[in-house]
Order: sequence, then C-alpha cells, then structure tokens
Amino acid sequence: MNTRNFKCFQTVYEERNLQVAASKLFLSPQGLSKIIKSIEEECGTPLFVRAKEGFIPTESGKLFYEKSKVITRDLKDMFASIEAISDKEMRFKVGFAAGTIRAIDIPKVGRFMDNNPEVLASWYEQENKAVLKQLLNDEISFAFLVGMPNASNVYAEVVRSVDMVIYVHKDHRFWNKKEVDIRDIKEEAIISMNEKHHIYHDVINACRMNGFMPNIIAKVGEGESIYQLVKNKIGIGISPRFFPDTKEVKAIAIKDAYTWDVYAAYRTDSADADLAKRFLEYVK
Repeated sequence: MNTRNFKCFQTVYEERNLQVAASKLFLSPQGLSKIIKSIEEECGTPLFVRAKEGFIPTESGKLFYEKSKVITRDLKDMFASIEAISDKEMRFKVGFAAGTIRAIDIPKVGRFMDNNPEVLASWYEQENKAVLKQLLNDEISFAFLVGMPNASNVYAEVVRSVDMVIYVHKDHRFWNKKEVDIRDIKEEAIISMNEKHHIYHDVINACRMNGFMPNIIAKVGEGESIYQLVKNKIGIGISPRFFPDTKEVKAIAIKDAYTWDVYAAYRTDSADADLAKRFLEYVK
C-alpha cells in the first residue's frame, strides 16, 4: 500500500461518491474502484458498503480513514523535514536581477550547479535592488546584477556588456538611420521593460535629463514581448541589443548611450567566498 492509495481512499470516504472522487483524483471510476478493492483485500475486510446513497464507510473503514490521515500527516512532516535539511545543505544560492539570465552563459552556469551539489539551482529573476539586498544580507551567496554594486565588502566584476539600442519596424521613419539621439524619441510611442527591470528606470532618467518624459505605452516582463510588439508596429522598443536584425525589425544605435552591464558579485566576507570566486572564474 502506498500514499497514493491512502489519498484515493480518503477522497472516496469524504465524497461518498466514486464518480465525484474519481474526477477530483483525475482517475477513471473503474480505476479508482480497483484501488479501493485492492485496499480492502489487503486489509481483509470491507471498508465501504456500496449502496444507492453512495459509498458508506464501515466501522473498519472509519478506523482506516482516521489512521491513514495520521500516517499521511506524519509522512508530510517527514518529507518537509528532509527538504529543509536538503535546503541547508544546498546553502550556496544564486540571485538573478531581472534580465540577467538572458545575458549570461546559461550552459556554463547550469554545469557548475550540476557539478556542485551545495548550489541551489534556482533560476528566478527579481528586481535588481531586491537581489542586491539579499546579497548584502547574506541571504544569497552570489548575484548577477545590473550596474556596479556600491558596498565595501562586495567584489563585483563585469561579465557582460551590451549596447542599448532602439528597435524599430521596417516602416518606421528611423529604419534607414544608423544612429538616433535620445531626444529624437520624444514624440514616439515607446515599449520598455517594466519597473522590475533596471533599464526601465535608466530610460526614464535619460529622458528626463534631456528635458522630456518618455511616452511609454507598454511595459513588458521579458524581451521577446518587445520584439513582437515592435514587429506589429505598436511602437518602438528600447532594450539591450539582444535580438538579431531581421527584414522586419532591426536595432538602431542610440548616440552616446551607456552600455547595459551585468556584474557578477559576491561578499568577500561570506563563508562561501571561495566557492563564489571559483564560480565567477568558471562563468565569466
């Protein structure tokens, strides 16, 4: 008997209806009926009375239900404890600022994680400032950040620099230009990454410094959406140069634009500093 069988029995007991229980368990009524029969055979006694009113539990069925719930709860507690211990063993956690996964060498990072069991393989992106805060609070051991972190106990090194560009569709007035000034986009409908991304705030600041607020009509969570919206002539996109030029969409350089710099960073006073240094040397 396994925990899946316990769950099947408990659902039939609670619903008193084989059809309803089967649908909740994503099983056929016939398959669920076989499981209940196998449990009864293993127990050596009927656990339900099949009646017009449904599946009515016998006294043995009631006892089985109560005991199975205790066993299920204890198993959940056991697995939760094992998972907690496992998480402590995988103490080396890596944080990714929004957009940085696109910029790093994913196969290299993946291989390092696979070859070092103490590394927790999590690929969740968060706001740049949230990742930096986690690093400073020693909640993570290593971070991929946008921009140089300003902290005396943090070592940081650029692992990727990408030019900032404007993406335009083939019918746009910028199509034949090689370069545009940031002030040229003052009247344009702009597609940008959302507030979660460092680049959004950089675009706002760059436009303000040139005397205007950008007309941002779309804020997206990932670069592919910028490409698709530009392709469909919704507006022009501002992004690091992540996409190759095509017959429909291409990148135009921005005059005097800064580069989008991804830093790999770790705390020099962390207990995992040696592993972090090895990680950096491996992935850069």
